[in-house]
Amino acid sequence: MRAVSPLLKHVVYPTLHYIGWFDHIMPPSGYAVVNYHGVVPADHSETEAFLDGNLVHPQVFRQQLQFLKAHYRIIHPEDFRAWIEQRKPLPPRAVLVTCDDGLVNTLTDMLPVLQSEGVPCLFFATGASCADNPGMLWYEELYHLMRIRPSNELNSQLPLEEDAEFLSSASFQARWWSTVRRASLLDARARATWLDLLRSQCGPTTVSQSERRWRLLSITELRQLAEAGMSIGAHTLSHPVLSLCSDDEARREIQESKSNLERTLGRTVWAFAYPFGNPSTLGEREVRLAREAGFACAFLNVEYWGSGLSDPFTLPRTHVTQDTALPEFAAHLSGLHTRLQRLVGG
Repeated sequence: MRAVSPLLKHVVYPTLHYIGWFDHIMPPSGYAVVNYHGVVPADHSETEAFLDGNLVHPQVFRQQLQFLKAHYRIIHPEDFRAWIEQRKPLPPRAVLVTCDDGLVNTLTDMLPVLQSEGVPCLFFATGASCADNPGMLWYEELYHLMRIRPSNELNSQLPLEEDAEFLSSASFQARWWSTVRRASLLDARARATWLDLLRSQCGPTTVSQSERRWRLLSITELRQLAEAGMSIGAHTLSHPVLSLCSDDEARREIQESKSNLERTLGRTVWAFAYPFGNPSTLGEREVRLAREAGFACAFLNVEYWGSGLSDPFTLPRTHVTQDTALPEFAAHLSGLHTRLQRLVGG
């Protein structure tokens, strides 16, 4: 699939988009779910392309919403819930808009675009947003701390998970991801203690002038997002790699994220999104725990899971990134990209 992706992205998909071919193709499940991770704030200098690649520019976001309004039926999250829980039918070519992580730019920069376009969104927040001073996503902060001191003795305090010889010659991103995985083997409290030590070792740092880029929503801001008519789902307490957590820790991350958000918002939290949301970060245990926690459904961050389309706890989504051009966006929504992926087994 990788070998043909450039051809698809730059030739095939633009051609099919130009002739309107995607406008007549039904998504495999009859509906589509798109997923964002926030938008690039106007005051952000984009100093780290690897991390910023998950965000989209506001004008591109608006263009994609307008495309959805013209060619699909954007539904309210509560309509999706009614379909899941009561089997109320969805309209043809229904599409649900979602957003993970709960960065503060979802309130300051993303919400105004949604409101001006009249589009509802299901936002997935972590338990950190049930506090007054939530800080950053821990793995993004880790990325910046490792840029300051790529090699530090505190890594020796983490459980071993990767081959040391391989990591010595790996890219910075590979070494960072290995550290994320190793830190996910710790429970949330032990991981927070380890990060405190890492901060003290690296010294004070300012990762960006834009608080809107890096900070998570506070409890007040999360309530503002909900009061604006947006739906809120759970995204664990601390966003670890769930498959590496112990049974008790994985259960706590999932169950308490639901109860904490419900207590904070005073409403039922019925949807869950798996952190990272791909086959390398979750499995059957996590799916079972999400079901046992009392959610109505749970979302992946990939379009193809391999277990069919009928399980409400492995719902696929189209992950939109900064380099997702409109023709590619249309191709993913139509299901063509997934069909090709399954055809070649990639």
